[in-house]
Amino acid sequence: CYSSSHPKVALAIHHLASSYESMGQMEKSIEFYQEALEIKRKCSDVPLQSVSATLMNLGCCYRDSGNLKESVPLLEEAVAIERSCHSSPHQDVALAIRHLASSYKSMGQ
Repeated sequence: CYSSSHPKVALAIHHLASSYESMGQMEKSIEFYQEALEIKRKCSDVPLQSVSATLMNLGCCYRDSGNLKESVPLLEEAVAIERSCHSSPHQDVALAIRHLASSYKSMGQ
Protein backbone atom coordinates (compact mmCIF):
# COMPACT_ATOMS: atom_id res chain seq x y z
CA CYS A 1 0.00 0.00 0.00
CA TYR A 2 1.03 3.58 -0.60
CA SER A 3 0.54 6.58 1.62
CA SER A 4 -1.97 9.18 0.48
CA SER A 5 0.91 11.46 -0.52
CA HIS A 6 2.68 8.94 -2.77
CA PRO A 7 3.27 9.88 -6.45
CA LYS A 8 1.40 6.75 -7.61
CA VAL A 9 -1.64 7.89 -5.64
CA ALA A 10 -1.39 11.29 -7.34
CA LEU A 11 -1.25 9.57 -10.72
CA ALA A 12 -4.32 7.46 -9.94
CA ILE A 13 -6.22 10.56 -8.81
CA HIS A 14 -5.11 12.38 -11.98
CA HIS A 15 -6.55 9.53 -14.07
CA LEU A 16 -9.77 9.62 -12.06
CA ALA A 17 -10.03 13.35 -12.76
CA SER A 18 -9.49 12.68 -16.44
CA SER A 19 -12.31 10.14 -16.42
CA TYR A 20 -14.69 12.64 -14.86
CA GLU A 21 -13.57 15.23 -17.42
CA SER A 22 -14.34 12.79 -20.24
CA MET A 23 -17.84 12.33 -18.83
CA GLY A 24 -18.34 16.10 -18.69
CA GLN A 25 -18.42 16.20 -14.89
CA MET A 26 -16.16 19.22 -14.58
CA GLU A 27 -16.74 19.96 -10.89
CA LYS A 28 -15.61 16.45 -9.91
CA SER A 29 -12.78 16.60 -12.40
CA ILE A 30 -11.52 19.90 -11.01
CA GLU A 31 -11.74 18.56 -7.46
CA PHE A 32 -9.60 15.53 -8.30
CA TYR A 33 -7.09 17.45 -10.45
CA GLN A 34 -6.62 19.86 -7.52
CA GLU A 35 -6.01 16.94 -5.18
CA ALA A 36 -3.53 15.34 -7.58
CA LEU A 37 -1.72 18.66 -8.02
CA GLU A 38 -1.46 19.16 -4.27
CA ILE A 39 0.12 15.73 -3.82
CA LYS A 40 2.48 16.19 -6.77
CA ARG A 41 3.68 19.55 -5.45
CA LYS A 42 4.54 17.95 -2.11
CA CYS A 43 6.49 15.04 -3.61
CA SER A 44 10.08 15.87 -4.45
CA ASP A 45 10.44 12.87 -6.74
CA VAL A 46 7.58 13.76 -9.10
CA PRO A 47 8.89 14.95 -12.47
CA LEU A 48 8.07 18.57 -13.26
CA GLN A 49 6.41 17.47 -16.48
CA SER A 50 3.91 15.44 -14.45
CA VAL A 51 3.08 18.56 -12.46
CA SER A 52 2.75 20.46 -15.73
CA ALA A 53 0.33 17.86 -17.13
CA THR A 54 -1.94 18.24 -14.13
CA LEU A 55 -1.70 22.04 -14.31
CA MET A 56 -2.69 21.94 -17.98
CA ASN A 57 -5.61 19.59 -17.42
CA LEU A 58 -6.86 21.58 -14.44
CA GLY A 59 -6.46 24.84 -16.35
CA CYS A 60 -8.39 23.44 -19.30
CA CYS A 61 -11.19 22.22 -17.02
CA TYR A 62 -11.48 25.68 -15.51
CA ARG A 63 -11.48 27.22 -19.00
CA ASP A 64 -14.10 24.78 -20.28
CA SER A 65 -16.31 25.45 -17.28
CA GLY A 66 -16.05 29.22 -17.88
CA ASN A 67 -13.73 30.03 -14.99
CA LEU A 68 -11.07 31.78 -17.04
CA LYS A 69 -9.49 33.69 -14.15
CA GLU A 70 -8.57 30.37 -12.54
CA SER A 71 -7.43 28.89 -15.84
CA VAL A 72 -4.80 31.42 -16.91
CA PRO A 73 -2.38 31.27 -13.93
CA LEU A 74 -2.34 27.47 -14.03
CA LEU A 75 -1.64 27.42 -17.75
CA GLU A 76 1.02 30.13 -17.42
CA GLU A 77 2.77 27.98 -14.82
CA ALA A 78 2.54 24.95 -17.12
CA VAL A 79 4.13 26.95 -19.96
CA ALA A 80 6.96 28.05 -17.65
CA ILE A 81 7.58 24.47 -16.51
CA GLU A 82 7.59 23.11 -20.05
CA ARG A 83 9.98 25.84 -21.19
CA SER A 84 12.31 25.00 -18.30
CA CYS A 85 12.24 21.29 -19.18
CA HIS A 86 12.95 21.67 -22.90
CA SER A 87 15.88 23.68 -24.25
CA SER A 88 14.62 23.92 -27.81
CA PRO A 89 11.19 24.12 -29.44
CA HIS A 90 9.23 21.11 -28.26
CA GLN A 91 5.70 19.80 -28.74
CA ASP A 92 4.97 19.92 -24.99
CA VAL A 93 5.83 23.63 -24.90
CA ALA A 94 3.62 24.22 -27.93
CA LEU A 95 0.73 22.32 -26.33
CA ALA A 96 0.96 24.37 -23.13
CA ILE A 97 1.08 27.62 -25.13
CA ARG A 98 -1.90 26.51 -27.22
CA HIS A 99 -3.99 25.87 -24.10
CA LEU A 100 -2.97 29.24 -22.63
CA ALA A 101 -3.76 31.03 -25.89
CA SER A 102 -7.19 29.38 -25.95
CA SER A 103 -7.94 30.76 -22.48
CA TYR A 104 -6.78 34.24 -23.49
CA LYS A 105 -8.94 34.02 -26.62
CA SER A 106 -11.94 33.05 -24.52
CA MET A 107 -11.26 36.14 -22.40
CA GLY A 108 -11.21 38.30 -25.53
CA GLN A 109 -7.48 39.00 -25.30
